[in-house]
Amino acid sequence: MSDDPPEKPDRGFRPRIKYTQPEGSKGSSLVVTPEGIFSYEAGRMETLADAVDYFWANVAADPREWNVSLKGYDWLLKHAAEASREDMRRTLGWLEGAIALRDRAAAVAACRYLAAMPLPLLASDHGRLTAIFNSRKVGMVWQLTPDLDKTPLPSGPIPKFGQEAGLGLIRAVPELYGKLAMLSPEMETIVTLLAAEAIRYGVSLPPELAAMAKAAPQGG
Repeated sequence: MSDDPPEKPDRGFRPRIKYTQPEGSKGSSLVVTPEGIFSYEAGRMETLADAVDYFWANVAADPREWNVSLKGYDWLLKHAAEASREDMRRTLGWLEGAIALRDRAAAVAACRYLAAMPLPLLASDHGRLTAIFNSRKVGMVWQLTPDLDKTPLPSGPIPKFGQEAGLGLIRAVPELYGKLAMLSPEMETIVTLLAAEAIRYGVSLPPELAAMAKAAPQGG
């Protein structure tokens, strides 16, 4: 078994600038662009870290920094069908961090990537997904009107965004909740009850989730 590190995948990122080494220079030159960090020597460009590597490094350090490397994020969305277990692990870590920081934009961005992943890949981390999404504070959104009855709301602090409370992920990324419902009867129940509550509070949902809400137990 080789101790050499695995070969770095070539995702096709290249500097948009045309780079040539100054005449008489020896050794390699470091080229840093939004597409990544590259080593250039004797007319050959080698990728040291591309935009996707930037992206994962940014969200690992701070989940709110996902939009610092949009090139990397866009590449991941485009290639979500080929996402790996490592991509899944990193995305769930990013999402959990965004939720803890109450950053709605970052949480939505992470969920959009999850929603684009294949269902079998999501199923491979069913337990962790259940722990994250079995939460009304994460899924629901309530309008903080003067007449809002706060008695049925979850106990404890709820993230607030202007005149709204709750991250509202079922409204922002309903396609993910539709996929989650297909993972297991447990997840289907979670999504059904959440969809029913969303409809009761006037949250607009796509037809598939609205139909699930109608099947929810009365008072669920």
